[in-house]
Amino acid sequence: MRYFITILVIFLFLGCTTPIPPKSEYRLHINLKNIDLPKATRCKDKSLKVAQAFSLSSLMSHDMSYGLGDSKQFIYSKSQWSSSPNRAITSEFLKQLRASNLFKSVQISKSRSKNDFILEINIEDFMQYFNQDLSKSITKVSISLTLINSKTNKVFATKTFNSNLDTKTLNAMGGVEGLSKGLSEVLLKSTIWIAEVCR
Repeated sequence: MRYFITILVIFLFLGCTTPIPPKSEYRLHINLKNIDLPKATRCKDKSLKVAQAFSLSSLMSHDMSYGLGDSKQFIYSKSQWSSSPNRAITSEFLKQLRASNLFKSVQISKSRSKNDFILEINIEDFMQYFNQDLSKSITKVSISLTLINSKTNKVFATKTFNSNLDTKTLNAMGGVEGLSKGLSEVLLKSTIWIAEVCR
């Protein structure tokens, strides 16, 4: 009888639990391109530290947000980022600048080494937006870069880069693809700009 009651309690407990479907995790997919950069010798013997990107708190979490119309914002219930956007974007800038060979060395924000320049990244927008009737969506990427002379703490150069793209599909996957492509464009433009600054 005791075994029967135990089994009955287990079945009742299992019957009362609601299975929660797992969330799909997405990451940015960036194609680093080999670019013919202007001859830049000014920074060749200099070191650069890439600071952790500044952003809204919503871009510091794994939640995947989207905008609706002019003022509403929601979170995808079954999709999320595998790494928070601000960390992922910082990492992509680090990889792109190391691949560009514009500087003698490019260090992470936690590096204890002394550097000649600091690159500050401010993510002003990084989200998918739907129109009011959900018939169309676009992705917006807006990132401001500030290059600072670490010895004088003075701004060496600053510029904002933007990308607005239509998405292929009206879902989280379409948003991820659009944001990845938009970030790739911003990385390309910003690398060319830094090369010009370093001429």
